[in-house]
Amino acid sequence: MRKIFLYTIIVGLLTPFTACDDYLDVTPPSGFTEEYVFSSEQEIKSAVTGVYSLMLQNAAYITNIPFGFCVNTDVEAGAISTNVESLTGSDIACYQPKPTWSALNDTWNTMYSIINLDNALLEGMEACELYKQADKGKPSQILHMYGELKTLRAVLYLDMIRIWGDVVFRTQSSESTEDMLVGVTDRNVILEYLIDDLKSVEPTMLYASELDYGVERASREFCQGLIGLLAINRAGWALRPDTGNPASIGYMERGENRDYYYDIAIEYLGKVINDGKHDLKVSFAKLWKDQCNWITPNDDDIIFAIPMLKGSSGRYGYDAGTPVTAGTHAYGETRGRYCLNATYLFSFDNEDLRRDITCTPYKYNDKLNQEINIGIMGVPAGKWSKIKMDSPLGSTTKENTGIDNVWMRYADVLLLYAEAVNERFGPRDDAKECMKKVRRRAFPTSAWGDKVETYVNNLGTKDDFFKALMDERAWEFGGEGIRKYDLARWNKFSEVIYNQYNKLINWGKVATGSYVPGIDEVPANIYWKSVDDPNNSGRTILDIVGIYPYVSSRPAGYTTQVVAYSWWALDNALEIYAPTNDIRWSFRGFINYGNASTVSPKDPLRYLCPYPSKVITDHRGMIQNYYGFNNVN
Repeated sequence: MRKIFLYTIIVGLLTPFTACDDYLDVTPPSGFTEEYVFSSEQEIKSAVTGVYSLMLQNAAYITNIPFGFCVNTDVEAGAISTNVESLTGSDIACYQPKPTWSALNDTWNTMYSIINLDNALLEGMEACELYKQADKGKPSQILHMYGELKTLRAVLYLDMIRIWGDVVFRTQSSESTEDMLVGVTDRNVILEYLIDDLKSVEPTMLYASELDYGVERASREFCQGLIGLLAINRAGWALRPDTGNPASIGYMERGENRDYYYDIAIEYLGKVINDGKHDLKVSFAKLWKDQCNWITPNDDDIIFAIPMLKGSSGRYGYDAGTPVTAGTHAYGETRGRYCLNATYLFSFDNEDLRRDITCTPYKYNDKLNQEINIGIMGVPAGKWSKIKMDSPLGSTTKENTGIDNVWMRYADVLLLYAEAVNERFGPRDDAKECMKKVRRRAFPTSAWGDKVETYVNNLGTKDDFFKALMDERAWEFGGEGIRKYDLARWNKFSEVIYNQYNKLINWGKVATGSYVPGIDEVPANIYWKSVDDPNNSGRTILDIVGIYPYVSSRPAGYTTQVVAYSWWALDNALEIYAPTNDIRWSFRGFINYGNASTVSPKDPLRYLCPYPSKVITDHRGMIQNYYGFNNVN
């Protein structure tokens, strides 16, 4: 409790930028004391809100975690066009981060400042009379807030584990100097603690429908889903350091007792499903339109969304979204720098309704007319779009859209449950039904017989079902930054990136006339023309053909878009076609144009980040970098 006054002061300082009608609108009176903070449920709620407020920082859930630490996969992508290593931070995308990057240090420190506040508030609650006197046998507001704090702490630690692997683990508040005298804790130990910790508080938490601000607070069903996710991570694979050789990339290892943790996942993900508090009633298109209009129902797909504030925080719709050129219109600029892989666009079934929501191969000019905009590593992520806003924020607005950071969806729970069941028992009927639920929303009802029932029923083996699950999670969560975590725990990172690089190489060969066994055709061209927008008089949209099915020749009246893919380009010096630089170097920390012949799909891929140099120095030898980062400057 010795830090509680400092942290509650921080809470008070954060409140001036909050919206007047938002959950984060909390203004503790000046001169408050520890006794005052824990004197009533309302004041405790104000203090708990401080944890959410601290999460709204660029180094945490506004920029770095959703966008800054994204890596190139077969879904999300950021083009790297040079083999010169970056000194600032962009090389995270191609698996070459550096300990000296300030972004890593900023995120490490910020996450621990939030965890320390969380720990301090938990200590304060445990000592206060309201908590002591609460009936621990049934849910209540006071017990919910206690569980809410533990649930948020688990979120913070899981995200740190996803970035760094083993991390410093503290469950008590501390002076900053104390943290420098400890090393890291094995991630499995942390996950096991968090699972048991959340299991102890879940029964006394409240459902989102019982909470003000609903799924923008950590609810009982989110706690249940999080237990399942923690358990699946504990049961899955992870990159481990070769402590005898710090220069080694390390090796992939699966957690022991994995059946035990898959059973926990089945139990708690099953609770979310069986309680019936959430569903997929809202269409995929409306789900994301609602998000762009700050509408988050408590009973549909969203289970937990980190709440953002219009005009103050939130970069969805700006960093991630269909690009919009600034103009006199009311929508403001969108950078759209967080993109998708072009091959991902072509992976969808032509009837899959998710494709044209997730992937938007165009941008809006200053007159809000659509223009073609697609690159090999640059298909805009269209789930978040300012153009979907019914009440746009103004021509000068750039970032700070207030669009929530969706952290868990019901579709994720369904597919995680299916994954855990398949791991334990193979493609059991309940696992198949979960996949069917997701696919029913993805396809028009007229296609359910073939695309849902027949497709899923034909998955007769554990391996077949797992491969279909890999695809389904790609199509469902494109742009949401989940793919990297999936690939890691599946031990599929190396294989997928190896295949993705070679797919780009081989598509380029076929596009320029070469024969590659097993590849009959590739989308070398697409074709487009501008047509009147039926919903917006005076504006135009694009009619694009050739994404699927492929079109071998240009239809009359359409423009050919060859550079949309740029699989290969003419090397003027050599007078031959060769891969573009984006293909050569976008995965260079693992496979690139210089080392491709020596890389194996079974080689470990270094998807983790190094501990920041300053952290290593401050911890006085208690923390060391492995994975080949020990001599990286």
